[in-house]
Amino acid sequence: MYSKLTLLLTCIACCRVLYPQTAGRSLSDTLQLQEVTVVAETPRLTLTESYSQTTIDETVIEEKVATALIDILEQVPGITKRGEYHSPVALRGLGGKRLLITKDGNRRMGNFSGSFMGQSVNIYDLAKVEVIKGPASVKYGPGAITGIINMESKTPFLRPGWHGRALMSYGSNNREKNTLGNITWANLDHAVSVSARYRDAGDFCYGKNVPAENSAFSDRDIRVAYTYEGNRSLLINAESELHAGGPWGRPLGFNGTRFMRMYNRHDDTWHTSLTGRWTPEMQLKSLELSVYCDREYRQQLKDSYDAGSSLLSYREDVRYNNYYGGWRGISVWNLSRNWELNAGTDGVYYRIESPTDYVDYFLSSTVHNRISKNAGVFLAGVFTETEYRSPDGKLKIRLGLRADYSRINEGDVHDTTLVAGRKSDVRAWNGTSGIVYEILPRVFASFQVARSCRMPDASEMFIITSGSDGVIYGNSALLPEYGLNFDAGLRGGYGFLNFDFSLFANFLHNFISLEYWRNSGHKGINYTYLNIDRSRIFGAELSLSANWANLLSTRNRLIYNGTFVYTRGDKLTGAPGWFSGGAPLRTIPPFNFNQELTFRRKISSSQSVYMGADVRYYATQNRIAPSGDGGYVSPSYCLFGASAGYSRRQNFNWDIRLKADNLGDNKYRPFETLIYGMGRNIKILLTANF
Repeated sequence: MYSKLTLLLTCIACCRVLYPQTAGRSLSDTLQLQEVTVVAETPRLTLTESYSQTTIDETVIEEKVATALIDILEQVPGITKRGEYHSPVALRGLGGKRLLITKDGNRRMGNFSGSFMGQSVNIYDLAKVEVIKGPASVKYGPGAITGIINMESKTPFLRPGWHGRALMSYGSNNREKNTLGNITWANLDHAVSVSARYRDAGDFCYGKNVPAENSAFSDRDIRVAYTYEGNRSLLINAESELHAGGPWGRPLGFNGTRFMRMYNRHDDTWHTSLTGRWTPEMQLKSLELSVYCDREYRQQLKDSYDAGSSLLSYREDVRYNNYYGGWRGISVWNLSRNWELNAGTDGVYYRIESPTDYVDYFLSSTVHNRISKNAGVFLAGVFTETEYRSPDGKLKIRLGLRADYSRINEGDVHDTTLVAGRKSDVRAWNGTSGIVYEILPRVFASFQVARSCRMPDASEMFIITSGSDGVIYGNSALLPEYGLNFDAGLRGGYGFLNFDFSLFANFLHNFISLEYWRNSGHKGINYTYLNIDRSRIFGAELSLSANWANLLSTRNRLIYNGTFVYTRGDKLTGAPGWFSGGAPLRTIPPFNFNQELTFRRKISSSQSVYMGADVRYYATQNRIAPSGDGGYVSPSYCLFGASAGYSRRQNFNWDIRLKADNLGDNKYRPFETLIYGMGRNIKILLTANF
């Protein structure tokens, strides 16, 4: 009797893994991003009818032996890594508040100028990361102008009973140590999962063994999750995460001067969320509700040194306190056999304050300033989107409309000419339309156009923070940004080859641009936000993947992944038209490509090995900042990497993986940073499942 019950539970667990859509275990389904129709057999590229999408699953994350979220996102065409560990995330030249980043369907934000940077994410606790490119601001909010990044946690229903996982990794360049443990219990209806991680690294080295002073970091994470499914139509998930980060620093010279040092003593985040999904499969196809709450605290020290004596002369001690909470609700209705309607609402309430102590060591004086206390934004929206599919299934038409309301508060008044903090109410609407047509079997053509609006928030208007190459000062006079966004694609597959070709263009009014502040009166390179009355960003992306099975042997497989990206952005202030010449925008990455080739061999039914090589190239780019000083150049560079691994799946499952980055030990400067990237780094990762 016991063996039969065990067999039954095992079969049910396997079905949940193989068919997660029936088990309802994939919490990123809360977003229902799109219907996948063509799936490449490679782990990198997933092709869809409507959008350009890259899917990075847990296998790729482990083979990369990544340190932070940006390390795996840089593989996505259109996303460029700008620095080590703490790097802003930008897609197609647009980032920050124009790129929606979610985890299990819930919005993630931050108190950095580049918005959420992912330093608090335990990437080894993720099942996959999906990047969907194209305008989606109607259904997913004003932050989805250029696309969506959704991180999906691993399902706890891998098998019944107790099971766990341990992971350890080491990086040679900065002596990075990474340790993770996870333990899960599950039965037919309930599952509880607990995971913890500890990371620590010293200063990394540029190429040729030059140390990057003040680049060390350390952090700890713990996550607890509970999932319930009483039947196949109801799913409830509750989770809580705590990230204790710090200390960590910006490498010396990040803002153009070696007489300033910036580091963070604390960088702590607490996140909790509750998600429910009901799928009655009637006229009401599904109903999804989620609420979340986040609390962040970061203490940043900015020390200035006297150029003559090299003594500490001045310190700014800033304590960023911010919290936000939000909701999302969406219903999906079957109006007829070929018509579907989505309707819902979402919103977020965000508050930030940054009390600051100014200490002058030469004058022995201290000034306390409550900068931007209780500053923030409230954002709420309602939307509806309908989709029609032709009877033969070849044509799909989508139309959507959204209305948003935003209230922005300055908080405490620190302008002596005012008696009350400034407030701003903004109302806007967004619209989208799209068409997809299957021109050949498994080959789809798509076209989308959307009107989008992005409100400035308190961190851009009233807060002083730092970026990858300087200090950033808010601008209280910012206006909302409006855009007309176009996306056209041709994607599909033939045999072992899959492709995704996209053309995109964004025409923006009052574009909120981060501009060099020439006469700021502060040390080093400094920036502030300005509205550019007219700007355009356009480009093209090509992704290719191929999978040759049974190469010389039924045990062999050869996998190729390649991407090519071109993006251009221009300011059109004073230009006679949208297609006239203009000055270049500073946030646009240069032409780049990435090529990967991996050979896999199955040794036996329980053992396999792989070997891989990759190359990444970035072209030369004349950079904009400092404006008026001739700018400076990001030289072209080419990086080579290699990987290898062994897996064993029998009783006690374990893997060992090796990854070598920048084999040539090149001293190169990533886009949009003054400091150099990491030199040669040999990483090893060991995982065990029990």
